[in-house]
Amino acid sequence: MNKAVLMACLPWLALLLGLVLAAWVLVRSSRADFRLGRLLNLHRDEAGSVQSLSFVLTLPIFITIVMMIVQVSQLMIGVIVVHYAAFAAARSAAVWIPAAISPLEGSCCISAYAPDPEAKDNVEPEFDTQASDFGPSTGGMTYLIEPGSPKYDKIASAAILACVPISPSRDYGLKAPAGTQMADVLKTAYAALAPKSSSNGKIASRIDHKLAYAINNTQVELRFYHKNQEPPLMTYYEWDDPQEFYFNEVGWQDLITVTVKYQMPLLPGPGRMLARYVVGPSGSDKVAAKIEKHGEIYTYPLKASAAIGNEGEKSVVTYVY
Repeated sequence: MNKAVLMACLPWLALLLGLVLAAWVLVRSSRADFRLGRLLNLHRDEAGSVQSLSFVLTLPIFITIVMMIVQVSQLMIGVIVVHYAAFAAARSAAVWIPAAISPLEGSCCISAYAPDPEAKDNVEPEFDTQASDFGPSTGGMTYLIEPGSPKYDKIASAAILACVPISPSRDYGLKAPAGTQMADVLKTAYAALAPKSSSNGKIASRIDHKLAYAINNTQVELRFYHKNQEPPLMTYYEWDDPQEFYFNEVGWQDLITVTVKYQMPLLPGPGRMLARYVVGPSGSDKVAAKIEKHGEIYTYPLKASAAIGNEGEKSVVTYVY
């Protein structure tokens, strides 16, 4: 995970260093003298009217560079948080998928799934038990789990809660789904960590706004990889026969991959500038092409994945052909 976060942050780190260097060149070219103690007397200094002209001319450029530095720093923080969100969701999947919470979602069962159309390395097994080539083979199948089940919601909520800290607290008209308990959990935890916050009546609404944004701008995808060395799934569908797989059963120790996509909100100024299409040496602008505008917000998509094995109790089905 640490290596993936570092690799994802490298482009933003290079941009951040470039912006810091540009700010340093701008200050040095204006022959400014770094004396922090003189800042306390700056508001009383009425001398240097000639110098004030250069200051007024360079101030907008300097502020722009500083805002871009702040924006890139926020994006780097967002990359780290989204990677953690993927890890938290994968850890939640390792806990919830092996659990039995209902007759429909028993042990190692979750929602429903279908072969992933985006997987390029799928090797379909032989489903006919009477065929001569039925049996263990190389490769495997990647399945995409469909949302809408209690287990899926628990896994997705882990990623959503991880993305709440980097979500804006302003009211953008977004609403959280009715019946969610995440807002109550966040408010209770915040009150326990900061008891004096109870005197601030805006804390509760800000938490609601951050949670609503995270819910509406966080997408969680669940996939798992089933090797053809094991009996093929989706072929044993008999609820009254305990010796056969359920239609929604995930194979024991199958590799589960959680992908989290989050629309990172940008600052108004830098977001507007980055959204402008600029033709570079390559003939395209990849950054501007990814930025979307939703009402008053400019967003940049961040994506991270984490994989974990499906553990828990071994399935009652004997994994032999």
